[in-house]
Amino acid sequence: MTERPADPATSQARPAAPGFVASGAWAAAAGVACAVLGPLGERSGLLPRGAGEGIFRGAVPCALIAMATAIPAMRRSRRIVRGLVIIAVAVAAAVLPLRAWIAASSAPPISDVTTDLDNPPRYVAVARLRVPPANSVDYGGEAVARQQRTSYGDLRPLIVRVPPPRVLAMAADTARAEGWTVLAQDLGFADLGRLEATDTSFLFGKLDDIVVRIVPHPAGSRVDVRSSARDSRDDGRNARRIRRFLAFLAERAAAEPAGAPAPR
Repeated sequence: MTERPADPATSQARPAAPGFVASGAWAAAAGVACAVLGPLGERSGLLPRGAGEGIFRGAVPCALIAMATAIPAMRRSRRIVRGLVIIAVAVAAAVLPLRAWIAASSAPPISDVTTDLDNPPRYVAVARLRVPPANSVDYGGEAVARQQRTSYGDLRPLIVRVPPPRVLAMAADTARAEGWTVLAQDLGFADLGRLEATDTSFLFGKLDDIVVRIVPHPAGSRVDVRSSARDSRDDGRNARRIRRFLAFLAERAAAEPAGAPAPR
């Protein structure tokens, strides 16, 4: 009676096919390409409005595919370092698109944000630039105000102990320091100051318009700001812009020496 040969050991892990690991690397590379080329293509005008944003968001599914491929490859072939590199690249590619998607999803469906919901500052210089199909310069009324109160209830006018002419000069300096393009800066009847400017979003170069209104107040001056998207929906950037601008302006006003003359 012949002895049956022993079965080969099956407990040893089989190495993953090289193509299985390579597919994860390709998916991670595709995610990086989406995250970089989407914004670049839209800012440069090579892609139509909205197309670059769609490509940008495509980095997230690419990253998920890369991680879903890399993790089994690490277990089967013990290529730990290569798998971790693929996962790190995929995560890096998906971070900004994921944050942008969360911000857009949580923002109210409005394109106009202001610190004065009852009497929003009025666009004058910007009105000449907004031609159809751009958003209207007219404020949307109570419907828009209601949504802003729910989402951006912290936005309030800024009161500073500095006269309007000086506040207007500081507002212009702050606007330029923020990279805004100042379109108008004037001081009118009863020390009413007005500054209008444009700004572009970091990723896709979306145009936003801003108007700053400065009026006398018993304490010194009251500053109201309105920031709105010219031809797109807001994703929270206008509220963030107003908060940042008012915070910097408040710092400048607090550091202003008493009785400082307004610039000529």
